[in-house]
Amino acid sequence: MRVQNVQVSIVGIPKTIDNDIPLIDRSFGFQTACEEAEPFIDAAHVEAESAENGVGIVKLMGRYCGYIAVASSLASRDVNVCVIPEVHYQLEGDYGVYDWIVERAVRRGHCVVVVAEGAEDGLIEEERIKVREELGI
Repeated sequence: MRVQNVQVSIVGIPKTIDNDIPLIDRSFGFQTACEEAEPFIDAAHVEAESAENGVGIVKLMGRYCGYIAVASSLASRDVNVCVIPEVHYQLEGDYGVYDWIVERAVRRGHCVVVVAEGAEDGLIEEERIKVREELGI
């Protein structure tokens, strides 16, 4: 191999569809992932509407960030609850997600929930301990 005196700059961009790379507006595959999630959200909405007080739940990719879940939820306009790892939440209690889902389903007849894959990271610690005890983990 012959060495040439040429200055070349190389930039590497990690491939991730989660869109969680700083300084990059949109990572490869993010828009496609959001577009592919929409039919599943629509199907969950149809299923939830077809039952009295029905709840449709869709789990989307996003182990460490909920960008796909949030962007898909906003694009769909049928999602009532979006649970992501970046936002702390509790399952039960005055501000619990469970009570809100039940209240929404009873009040409006149905509820659509989108959950990011790593949403457990946002669970408030006391709730996380209780859930693990119930599951025997």
